[in-house]
Amino acid sequence: MWNTINVIFNIVGLLLLFQFVRYKISDYREHKDSIHFWRFDRHKYVATVGGLLLAGLIIIEVFLPSVSPLKDEMQRISFNTYLGIAVALSISTIWAVYLRKLDIFDPERWLNIFIVFALGCITVWMVFPISDFIKGTLHFRLNGDTVNDFFYCVIGIGMVEEFVKMLPLLIIVRYKNIVREPYDFILYASVSALGFAFIENAMYIQKSNFFAINGRALMSTVAHMTFSSVVGYSVMVYTYKKALKGWPYLLGGFVLSSVMHGFYDFWLINPVAKQLSGLTFLFFMLSTHFWFTMKNKTINASRFYTPHRRLINDRLRYFLIFWLMTILMVSAILIGIFHGNDTANQFLRGQILAFGFLLYYLSFSFSRFKIAPKMLSAGQKAFDAVIPDEPMKESYDS
Repeated sequence: MWNTINVIFNIVGLLLLFQFVRYKISDYREHKDSIHFWRFDRHKYVATVGGLLLAGLIIIEVFLPSVSPLKDEMQRISFNTYLGIAVALSISTIWAVYLRKLDIFDPERWLNIFIVFALGCITVWMVFPISDFIKGTLHFRLNGDTVNDFFYCVIGIGMVEEFVKMLPLLIIVRYKNIVREPYDFILYASVSALGFAFIENAMYIQKSNFFAINGRALMSTVAHMTFSSVVGYSVMVYTYKKALKGWPYLLGGFVLSSVMHGFYDFWLINPVAKQLSGLTFLFFMLSTHFWFTMKNKTINASRFYTPHRRLINDRLRYFLIFWLMTILMVSAILIGIFHGNDTANQFLRGQILAFGFLLYYLSFSFSRFKIAPKMLSAGQKAFDAVIPDEPMKESYDS
């Protein structure tokens, strides 16, 4: 099923590329004599993606040998360890900068963001003793049974991981002089998830010898931020409501994020469900819109809102395309160093087919914000129906 879905989305991507080429040809015929037509800003997406691809291919073909230059086993282990950690940190940094760019009305201090990130890196280690308790003491583990594995993915994986990711958020929200607007809850929940994802990504990237980089950067890390943001949103609603009225939202948000997390993992883990693993990808695509809606709602609910502050979507889009494309090319180069340039070429072709559309999709989906008080686009109405209302200004004052 995964291959079928991948083919469908690649066909959609080719159709979009065809439309883009048609637009560029029409634009050229209409403005080719204008000096403004040849400005970089007008073609920056094509120039950037093309330039990065060309640079990566030149490095792979010209500078990398057909076999890995890392002959000694200790060299390979050290290279894998240090570069795996560096790439994992780069992935979290890119997404952290993106989140910070959205905080336009009352920007958070980088020191506070770093503290929550560090706490996320620390609390992730609580997963192991909790999981050992569930498996060893409660004798609840994966066994191949569909029903059992689904509930284990929700409880043994989803609830455990969402709980430990929630702890740094619960610590930082106690400081009212730091968390002062609704978006801060989404920001710090996501940053906590990035700390968790950094440790997890480093492990997976090293274990896979760099083959897992783009899957971790484009899917797993985004999924972690999405699930944690559900908890962050529920903590926000709980904070601005009276305690007794807010508890259902807090508990409901935690359960919902755990179910989402478990559902995402289930189709990748259970032997029977793996035959329909493409459902994870479809669910991921849907959940990204859910995350975008929570971000847009909370940004617009800021008590510091002013029409003079602007969020420039084009800059966000270019930032994501540039850095996610850079991660893609770096992964191919690392594969070339570790396995040789023939493997790197095959890897790069496969990754473009597997993640090219997703890179494009995320970059454009995560850069279409509408900044106005409580403004929602038509496409967000369906998601708005299942997301509680954000607090009004009176809630802050009280």
